[in-house]
Amino acid sequence: MSGSRNLIYGERVAKKSLLSLIALTILKGVAALSTGMVVLLADTLSSVTDIISLFASYVGLKLSRKSANKKFEYGYYKVETFASLLVSLLIIYFGYEVFGEAVESLATIPTGKFHSLGFMTTAVSIVFSIRLARSLADAARKTNSMSLMNNAVDKKLDIIASFAVLASILSNLYQIQYVESVISMIMSVMILKVGVESTKESLFFLLDYWDNPKLLRKIRKIILKETDVVLGIKKIRMRRAGTFIFGEAFIEINPFADSVDLREELDLMNKKIMELNPYIKDFTLYSHITRAKRIRIGVPISEGYGLKAKVAKSLKTTKAYEFVDIKGNKIVKKYRKGLKTGGKDIEQLIEFLKKEKVQIIIDNGINSLVYYNLRRFHHIQVYPNFSNVKNVEDAVKLMMIDI
Repeated sequence: MSGSRNLIYGERVAKKSLLSLIALTILKGVAALSTGMVVLLADTLSSVTDIISLFASYVGLKLSRKSANKKFEYGYYKVETFASLLVSLLIIYFGYEVFGEAVESLATIPTGKFHSLGFMTTAVSIVFSIRLARSLADAARKTNSMSLMNNAVDKKLDIIASFAVLASILSNLYQIQYVESVISMIMSVMILKVGVESTKESLFFLLDYWDNPKLLRKIRKIILKETDVVLGIKKIRMRRAGTFIFGEAFIEINPFADSVDLREELDLMNKKIMELNPYIKDFTLYSHITRAKRIRIGVPISEGYGLKAKVAKSLKTTKAYEFVDIKGNKIVKKYRKGLKTGGKDIEQLIEFLKKEKVQIIIDNGINSLVYYNLRRFHHIQVYPNFSNVKNVEDAVKLMMIDI
């Protein structure tokens, strides 16, 4: 199911749950007024917060599907998070009000009535809360909605609270003092706890806080896995806007990578990253090609040693390679490696050059397959063999002009 279709599904679940919750809240309100019990009033106010919360979730999900425009070029995705913040603040307010009512009722003797109505209403609430918690949790996972998940958690708390309400009604029936007030206070503290936690979470996400290290590790693994194009990751930034995720990575690119290879590698990386989570709306790869601090050049030689060794004109006449390290336009290291028996074989020659971690070689009539393999898969630059270049020193000085 696509992200857009998931949001529509989330809207439908929120709307359906909202209508059912309104009916249940009306039933609870009638029971609270009829029985005169504070605990049922607290339960009714808790359901009112649920109605407001679900309504905000519904509106947030609906607005999140609006396309970006000139005024909101990044879309309306944070509306859902903002709605979650408003709901959280309302939950805190109602929790505070319930706590105040419970404290005041401590000094009074329980005088409730129509206890059977209270029992029946609470039993219906338990059944409803179980079904609604499952439905909202499923919708929250499919839509990646923080506000729907908050509602699902809140309904799970309602199940526990409803059993406390039953105990409170029973104590009211037998006029046991303090039980109803204490249970009401506990319920209000639970309401306050949910409100504070969801407020903190909403604020963090509005401030671009990120809390999914597992997804971050997966993205890092995709970027660095089995590629010579990317030398390292400077930074990865992720943020959540409503139900969607946005991210960007700043990566260091091998300066010897071909532009065609680079484009293909980055496109493949981006595709794999987007496939990690259906709610990754956008992920941008910023590439930075740095100048290599140290470059290793491989020069094929036919005879002689060191910088005065004669450059081989063909693979057939190549007896060894002189490897020269350049740093800051200066030669800082050089060494010779002879080709072993069979070293001119395609696979062995490729492995030989890879092992020496060379970045530039001079073309000495190598096979087209070797040329393609070195350039395409190992990003080794192959420079032409100029007829007027006689020795290693001249070849290196010529290449230093270009690099």
